[in-house]
Order: sequence, then C-alpha cells, then structure tokens
Amino acid sequence: MRARILRAAKSLFASQGFDKTTIRQICEAADANIALVSYHFGGKEGVFIAIFDTYFPEDMIREPSPTQRADIHLFLFIQEMERFRFRDQELGTILRQEVSLQSPRREIIHRRQNRTWTYLEQVLKQGSEQGLFHFRSLDRTMMILIGTLLSIPSIWTRSDNVSELDQHEQERIIEDIQNFIFRALQCPIPTEIDVN
Repeated sequence: MRARILRAAKSLFASQGFDKTTIRQICEAADANIALVSYHFGGKEGVFIAIFDTYFPEDMIREPSPTQRADIHLFLFIQEMERFRFRDQELGTILRQEVSLQSPRREIIHRRQNRTWTYLEQVLKQGSEQGLFHFRSLDRTMMILIGTLLSIPSIWTRSDNVSELDQHEQERIIEDIQNFIFRALQCPIPTEIDVN
C-alpha cells in the first residue's frame, strides 16, 4: 500500500504540482484510505520526502575510488544519471517544478543534489590530478556540466515525446552527452570500463 501511495503521489505531483495535489487525490489514485497517508508518512510533505528517499538514485553517488581512473568514474556517472533521468521523467519534472518555484521543499532536493554534485566535483578534481581532465576553473566546469546534465533530458521531454524514444535512441543521446563532455575536458572516452 505504501508503494502505491508513493507511485500515485509521484504521478500527481509531476502532473499538477505539489501545492495543487491533495491527499484525497493521492488516496483516490492509490485506492487507499486517507488515514494511511498519516500513518505511513505523517502528511503530504512526508509523502514528498519519501518519494525522494525511495526513487532518488543513491547508488550513483559513491566515493570515487582512488585506484580507479577518474575518466571511468565520470563515464559511468554520466551514463547512470542520464539513464535515470530518461527512465523517471516524473521525478525530473518534480525536481524542475520545485527548484523553479523556489518552494520550501527545495532543501529536500538540494540535500540529495549536493551529494551528487560533491561526487562530480571529487571526480573532476581527481581527473585533473591524474592529468586526464583539463579545465581552467573547477567552478565554471562544474556549472557547465551540471547545466548540460540537467538540461538535455528536459529539452528532449519538451521537444519530443520521450516515450517514443526507444532504449537504443536514449542510449545514443547519452553517448552524445558523454562525447560532448569528454571533448570539453580534452579527455578521450575510456574504451575499457571496469565497474569494480
């Protein structure tokens, strides 16, 4: 039941926004009793937090291994992040809505994004120290990469119907993003990827 409530809420928050979605609507969509929202989540904001706790991909945020090359870390990070953004468009929509509205729930999002961007920053520093990545300013490079990573799936969802993009086309878009970023960093794309 908890999972059904979260799926219904995620869909409604994405289509209507947090403020316009009521607990009653969530429960109707989930075919659940209203009391269950209070029991499981403590209220609508608790549902919002649980959505990010449940669906935000923590597995792509891990400490970069000093023994593995930074280019491999970056390659895999881009791949996993963009796959997630294509796969879970609803969460991406909620992220954009909350950040653009500067809602009080931004902090929930920022806590998770900060871990993601801290990881990216560590990988870029490591790559620079390893002589793999070349850039003048870490801060500017971070902003450019974040903008690129966050905007591409969003642009595709607005310009094309992403549900019409098959898995192969999504992977090609991700490869294009990787090519673009690695060229900007003046680093060849790693050819042998060891995920261990």
